Amino acid sequence: MLKRILTILLITGLTFSQFFAQESKSGSFARLKAMGNNPFVSDPTDMMVNPAWGNYYNNILFGDLGETIANNFESGGIGQFLTVNFDVAKNFTVGATLARKSFQSSLSIANLDPYNIVGETNNALGTSGLVEMDNNWVIMSSYNFSGHILGFGISYASTISETKPANGGGIRADANQLGINIGYLGKLSPILKLDLSAVLLFPGTTYETPQSSETKFSQSVISIIGRGFYKADNRFTIVPYGKIVKTSGTADLGDANGITTTDLPSMLSFQFGVGVLYKFENFLFAGGPSFGILEEKTPSVSGVSPELTRTTNSFPIWNFGAEWNMIEWLIGRIGYRSKTNTVSNETVASPTNSNETIFTSFDPAIGGITLGIGFKFSGFSLDATINEDVIRQGFNNLGGGGATFAYVSAGYEF
Repeated sequence: MLKRILTILLITGLTFSQFFAQESKSGSFARLKAMGNNPFVSDPTDMMVNPAWGNYYNNILFGDLGETIANNFESGGIGQFLTVNFDVAKNFTVGATLARKSFQSSLSIANLDPYNIVGETNNALGTSGLVEMDNNWVIMSSYNFSGHILGFGISYASTISETKPANGGGIRADANQLGINIGYLGKLSPILKLDLSAVLLFPGTTYETPQSSETKFSQSVISIIGRGFYKADNRFTIVPYGKIVKTSGTADLGDANGITTTDLPSMLSFQFGVGVLYKFENFLFAGGPSFGILEEKTPSVSGVSPELTRTTNSFPIWNFGAEWNMIEWLIGRIGYRSKTNTVSNETVASPTNSNETIFTSFDPAIGGITLGIGFKFSGFSLDATINEDVIRQGFNNLGGGGATFAYVSAGYEF
């Protein structure tokens, strides 16, 4: 009986691994950017959103070297981070991430203050006393039982600014954020797999001075993301995708007369799409259409303005990408992304009425094609998004006018 159970567990594990083995464990944002910011592709960065992916992307060290602005070749590129994830016991992994405030993933617990509550607090107080958060840390884990994986992650960051004059009357300004995410990754049937996760962020600020009551801003952000992987045959997998994000918060503004409580701007967005994965030998294609709705509300201010709404309907949203082995150690990538938006924007007409403007916008405004390459030597990998100007102008050291690589990631499987 025990032998039969072990055999079943082994077969289940192998089936699960083969199903999700669409690509190598190497990758990161440079790979995703080169493939058109594709939500239908699996990548090690999925661990930031759904920590259950840590059981698949185990025993790996990876991160982003980031990008620089224009031709500025200074250190400290935008979007840098470092992640390690490894097995600590059978079917159990633990990982950690150190991320800067410019972290560029889809909303995850590695993102810091995504809706700028620190800036809102400083603007409301007419000060720059609160320091923006940086250097976020994330701890995550995953556990696999019979092909069903559960994941959990937690993150925290904070800043402080305090003055202590000799005669008293000092000021203290704090900012902090707690992040929690949970996820599931597993089989619902032999041909249907589910990737489901929830991200919770709680950024907040406080400002204390002896001359007034305490000012406190608090916000909650929740994101729910789901993907299905329906294996139509040995080459085609259909991938439905959905994402919901909601934000809300309150501001307690303190002054010499007490505290005034107001609502912070809120946001609700939906995005749904259906894509395909086509895998044949060393070639992978992924992509499909999506549509999205984004509604942003600014609360009314008595005697000044009514509630204002900005609604963005996006359709079609196109994300396509492909990668293939040009030679054993060199991977080529190409992607395309575009989005057509219809925007309805309200502005103040009077303290009780608003004007409405409706217009069409496009993203990206110029160009949608992306290019990239990947180098892989044994367990080491290096991925880069190519600056498209290189194709038009030549390499920078041969007379071109810009950086050769726009974004660079690196990793090592051990």
